[in-house]
Amino acid sequence: MEITSGTLLEVITASGEQAHMRALGGPMKGRDFPVVWVCTEREYAEAQATGKAAEGIPWPLDAVRPLETA
Repeated sequence: MEITSGTLLEVITASGEQAHMRALGGPMKGRDFPVVWVCTEREYAEAQATGKAAEGIPWPLDAVRPLETA
């Protein structure tokens, strides 16, 4: 499944827990490995409502799984 802006993702945290995040774009090259920039669902909804860009964090691509497409 392709990851694009708005894709709902299941991410694995450093402690092994699962969380849901929204992709801010597709996978891209990070410093040492591919990443996807993500934010919380709440931050994504607020950004969509206000027209402002959501602040995100890079997440390792191998620690994300798409749950649905945007």
